[in-house]
Amino acid sequence: MENSEYRDALSFIVGLTLGALVGTSAALLLAPQSGRRTRRQLARRAEELSETAGEALEEARDETRRIADRTARETKKLAGRARDRADRTSDRLTDAVEKGRERLRR
Repeated sequence: MENSEYRDALSFIVGLTLGALVGTSAALLLAPQSGRRTRRQLARRAEELSETAGEALEEARDETRRIADRTARETKKLAGRARDRADRTSDRLTDAVEKGRERLRR
């Protein structure tokens, strides 16, 4: 998953969680039942949402680690390729300089 996809998914999860929390709270507060029962339901629902948010956060952390690991591997590969190309270019340049010197000596 690319960074923008990751951010979009995380934003969706956060929005969904907040929406569920607000909707549940509003429904419970407006429901015709005792205050004690409403508070218990709110506490139970808040705990459930907290667990869900914790799970989503852990998944986001895992995905971030995977992305960071993949990025590190790709960076190493690219750095290796760049070193190889720089070495080849340096070798070609050295050869060209030597050939130029030989021609000047003649």
